[in-house]
Amino acid sequence: MTNLSRLFSELCSRTDYEQCRRPRAARFSLEPMMALMSALGNPHLQVPAIHVAGSKGKGSVAYCLSWALRAAGKNVGLYASPHLSDWRERVQVNGEFADEQALAAAMEDVLAVAGDDATFFDLLTASAFQCFAKQRLDCMIIETGLGGRFDSTNVLKPLAAVITALELEHTDVLGDTLLEIAKEKGGIFKPNTQLWCASGIDPEAKLVLHQIANAVGDELNVGPRGALSAPELPKFFSSNRALAVAVLESLGGDYLIAAHLLRTVALTDLKNPGRFELRYTSVGRPVVFDVAHSRQSLTETLRCFRTMFKNSPRAVLLALRDDKDAEDLGAALADVSNTDGAHEDWYCCPAGSHPRSARVDKIAPAFNARALSVVDFPEGEQPLLVTGSTYLVGALRDKTTLADVATI
Repeated sequence: MTNLSRLFSELCSRTDYEQCRRPRAARFSLEPMMALMSALGNPHLQVPAIHVAGSKGKGSVAYCLSWALRAAGKNVGLYASPHLSDWRERVQVNGEFADEQALAAAMEDVLAVAGDDATFFDLLTASAFQCFAKQRLDCMIIETGLGGRFDSTNVLKPLAAVITALELEHTDVLGDTLLEIAKEKGGIFKPNTQLWCASGIDPEAKLVLHQIANAVGDELNVGPRGALSAPELPKFFSSNRALAVAVLESLGGDYLIAAHLLRTVALTDLKNPGRFELRYTSVGRPVVFDVAHSRQSLTETLRCFRTMFKNSPRAVLLALRDDKDAEDLGAALADVSNTDGAHEDWYCCPAGSHPRSARVDKIAPAFNARALSVVDFPEGEQPLLVTGSTYLVGALRDKTTLADVATI
């Protein structure tokens, strides 16, 4: 075991709300994280930051911001969660895993001063801040883990705070309505910060965000709706990019260069892993991976998959966490038009190794799907969509490549 692996195992021994088997008993206090930051010398304030929260799209917007700033020649840190297949995906510098020695040193610094009440996510977040600060990066893009108001990342005083699409999710922690969820996400809004939200947010939830922005003394900016230049991709790709461009433009100065580069790049060239990503098995079977797991994102992903492989037999492999409403999602997906009438086989399997994976025998009937007991590709040669769970995508993505090996 490497030193970095040993340190990560030590972090994992703390409370981990991502893997919790019971309904999330999330902590409603930032005091442990603030104490940890103070003990480290406040590394979170040493690198200019953009803070991103939201129910859907926060990973894509964070990726777009990171890509643009790197393209503009900036040294950029990206902190994201969850990961697909390797936890080091969460702490990146200039699009690559953070240097192993630098990250290990940051973890050692954090563990040396951490109190017993610091959680796994506190420790990993603090390690990312410490790593980015020690490397004197030009900017860091920080994605929240859960919610916003009490998320470990919310110690930041960012240049900009961005809220992407809002949907009913993690209601056991964030609340049962969009208004309650908006209040939690809007907790990342700070004074003297460029405040942004996505254009497609429910009007009443958007009003809550406006009220929070006014309370901190700033104006809420609403991102534009993106013009879809690649119709074979989900519609929210263009909206996420448009929001990221608007945020960068609002910061002015050198950020304008990044905004221009992001605005003009082809959507198909923004290759964000696990976001409508086409890959191939060892025998050349096409597999589209998408981490969509909400009503809106799943319906759009299915529509695009059917468009990409029009007039061809297809298959869908889906997994869910146990907090998802399978009946509601099944009804929504049944309404997505199968305009070409091509045959489609549906399968459900566990959500990787996640302890809160929904029972396959319980959810499969909602999708008229065959229940699979193992996490693997179903038999067949037809194009396959793998979706519904980040953990399922992560479990299977490494079994594929970007190139169609059958034609090499």
